[in-house]
Amino acid sequence: MMKKRTLIVAGILAGAMLGSAAQAAPAVNEGYDWALRVSDEDRADAAILAYEVDGTDDQPLNFTCEEGSNRIFVGISGHSPDLTAIDLVSGEAALHVAGTTEAEEMPYFSSTEEIAADAPFFRAFVANGWLRMTDGTASLDMAATASGRRAIADFARFCAG
Repeated sequence: MMKKRTLIVAGILAGAMLGSAAQAAPAVNEGYDWALRVSDEDRADAAILAYEVDGTDDQPLNFTCEEGSNRIFVGISGHSPDLTAIDLVSGEAALHVAGTTEAEEMPYFSSTEEIAADAPFFRAFVANGWLRMTDGTASLDMAATASGRRAIADFARFCAG
């Protein structure tokens, strides 16, 4: 009987380990990566971390902050003019982001509340190097290459207060 229980427990543990393997990083999307740009416009150093195709306007998601502010904002360019919220997930951490969309020339969604650089979701994103964005109709995985992982970590350090 003890041997049977040991096998059952071992089977449960193996199943749990396989379940956590399902949380592995998604594949990198061809041509996309996380890129960091820092500027010093308006006397405050600011940074943008964007998931993009280099040299194009194709940018499904970006984060912005001022240096040391511990306040990160989310933006999406060219999405639906009706977008009012997105959900972000990285590993076990999730975040619901409410926002507004301005639709003058090109719709631009921006979060109405900031994310702290040390918030559980953002820490998970930095550690994992990927996130999944869902806009209510579709989901998009955004995984980093080694260079993108460095950009994510540099952005987190830049924004930390």
